[in-house]
Amino acid sequence: MELQPEHLDLATCLKDMEGAIAGLWYPSESDALVSLVIYADPVPNTAALGAKLAAGADRFQPQSAAEFFHPVLNNPYWASAQGGHLAQKYARLRDVLQSHLHDIQSFRIGTVNVTVYLLGRHPSGCYLGVCTHVVET
Repeated sequence: MELQPEHLDLATCLKDMEGAIAGLWYPSESDALVSLVIYADPVPNTAALGAKLAAGADRFQPQSAAEFFHPVLNNPYWASAQGGHLAQKYARLRDVLQSHLHDIQSFRIGTVNVTVYLLGRHPSGCYLGVCTHVVET
């Protein structure tokens, strides 16, 4: 089997994503770490994958990638040294995802203990992104 250019980019994409999420956490009552997720699922688009991930959940809320990033990127505290320059780290993650993926969407699944996905489609056909958990009481 011959490697195609999109397969070589997949390795670069994964490396870039791993670098962007190293030690990264999402601010909520739980401050959970952000994890890399990979799905080689034959679904037609990112929205269909989100719906599949949410099967049986009591709540499924699709949202744009901008809505995922908004709470961190638009809060001056998270851009400061005191806030750990979290906004800059999330801006880097956003840039990495936008440079390698298309059809990027976010999905919030569940209530109170919410699983949050940010996924997009890579040219190789895989769906890549990040996942974290937030607690909302």
